[in-house]
Amino acid sequence: MTARSIPAVATPAVPRRRVARPGAGRAGTAARWRAAAGRVRWYLTKWFRQMLFVLTHPTEAFWELKRTGDWASVAFLVFLAVMARMLLMSFMSFHYIFQGVERTKWNLERVMQQFTATMTLGMTNFIYNGNPEDTSVIQEALRILIPFVTWCLAHYAIAMIFYGEGGLRDIMVSAAFSLSPYIFFSWPASLILTNVTTLAERSLYFSISWLVNLWVFYLFLTHIRIIHDFTFKRTVATYIISLITVIIIWSLVALVYALTSNTYEFFYELFYELTTR
Repeated sequence: MTARSIPAVATPAVPRRRVARPGAGRAGTAARWRAAAGRVRWYLTKWFRQMLFVLTHPTEAFWELKRTGDWASVAFLVFLAVMARMLLMSFMSFHYIFQGVERTKWNLERVMQQFTATMTLGMTNFIYNGNPEDTSVIQEALRILIPFVTWCLAHYAIAMIFYGEGGLRDIMVSAAFSLSPYIFFSWPASLILTNVTTLAERSLYFSISWLVNLWVFYLFLTHIRIIHDFTFKRTVATYIISLITVIIIWSLVALVYALTSNTYEFFYELFYELTTR
């Protein structure tokens, strides 16, 4: 299969530092700032084009990312995902924030929300289930960063057991670019639909949110299949086992935290008793 590649563009070079000449210091500094700005624009253009390529031609795009992906794009895209999350919460109308999903009985909304929250590790959950006054940028960033990092590590471990061809860099870059639908479409949907529709018409917004979540889910499956050169069955098996591994990791962390907390409380109470009696 011939991969469709993005036209290569030479990276702007940063001029070397030269021996200072009288009157040339300020001009040299300005030249270096212009060169640095040129490199930033080059990388932003590259990442933006790669995101569009993932949205339109995911199979070819992930093949291309194995060759041209870089670590800096991971941090940039995770940052964009956090910003998209904050914009989604800022733009969402109050009657959508507080209404939630009916949980007294099983219905399509509850099934789809549970499915998308589970399959995407909660990274792309559209509806904000909580009190807006209790949230913060750090909290929302951790809700994306921790699942993302845990998923990549678990996926890498399981992929190596299945003799996958992709390395850790390939996994993290591909996973970051798989969040492109959320980055592009989550906050516009929140801005437009939640502020012009009533709760009786909420199925329209939920349909868009489910579509984007399923799109992210499809990209995760696709990048696993492409970067490791797996069959469909092995791709699904890798995905499921990676999810189970993530749950095990979080369970172990929670267990260690609980034991550490109980140990701390025991020694604190013992110290309190010895010092006050």
